[in-house]
Amino acid sequence: MHIESYSEHVALLRSLGTLKQRGLSPRGVLFLALSSQGRIYLALPSQPEQLTSESLRVGEKMALRWPDAIGDNVPERLYHFDSIHALRDDFYIFNGDRRLKDPGNAMDVGTVIARFIRSCGSSSVFFGCTPHQPGSWLIGGPQTVALHDYGIVEVVPVPGGLLARKMHDDRLYLLTFSDIARTGHLEGWLPVFQSPLGNILLVERRVVDNRLTLSCERGLVEVEVSDLPTVRERARLPFVLPAFDEDAIESLDDDLVEQLTVCPAVLGRLGGEAFVLTRGVPQPWGLRDLAPAELWTAPSGELREIESWLTQIGVAAQAL
Repeated sequence: MHIESYSEHVALLRSLGTLKQRGLSPRGVLFLALSSQGRIYLALPSQPEQLTSESLRVGEKMALRWPDAIGDNVPERLYHFDSIHALRDDFYIFNGDRRLKDPGNAMDVGTVIARFIRSCGSSSVFFGCTPHQPGSWLIGGPQTVALHDYGIVEVVPVPGGLLARKMHDDRLYLLTFSDIARTGHLEGWLPVFQSPLGNILLVERRVVDNRLTLSCERGLVEVEVSDLPTVRERARLPFVLPAFDEDAIESLDDDLVEQLTVCPAVLGRLGGEAFVLTRGVPQPWGLRDLAPAELWTAPSGELREIESWLTQIGVAAQAL
């Protein structure tokens, strides 16, 4: 991939106009990140003819890896966006690194991208998987709300509203657009599903075929969301995280002990053909140190086909 860099959001806006004339579509935008100084980094396909990237499916984009070595001009520490949703004009959702607030220009950058994807006739753009503590923002006209300040993260648009999880919580929440329109407030998140496998640590980034996977402390739960506010469990895949002998790890640093424990998670899926899988260190708020995602073939599209991947990473699936 090729990394473009811009000093501020107006330069990004101009470049997107030029790139769009050359065929750039939202699917061709692979990563979007900011430095701590607010410099913008946009990852695009290396070959100009790949700018449209219609052959690159959303699930494949999520499994892309940010380059380990990309030259001296790109800082090692960057704050990444996970997804941007343009729900309608001037009404956007941004998901990404909570530290995006630090440079001071993330909302301007996200708005430029949101307007770009709207101009292309799309409503969402998804980026590759990067490790960070999650943050979510809702932009409505001149108002910006940091939803993570209320514990709400990993927001997923659905017809009629927004789904999300709360940190330190085992429930999935819904906020309807009608409730926002009626009250003008964003406090009306209602619990619509309770995980049977502990706190929800990561929510799949988008709904596919009315299915959404919740990655929890003790397993994966797939829910059906076609009849909101009713949410039904469709499948579950409990697992047991590796246990280590206390005497063997007694002398190890606490941080190293944490690294030995990885919790599997579903980031997305490729239709009914494959899952986009990742893993991280379980924390009360979510998953720390997320690994780059990978595609795992699942011809039936069912959670049970992930069992062999769990075995591969040292996690034992538990019998129902």
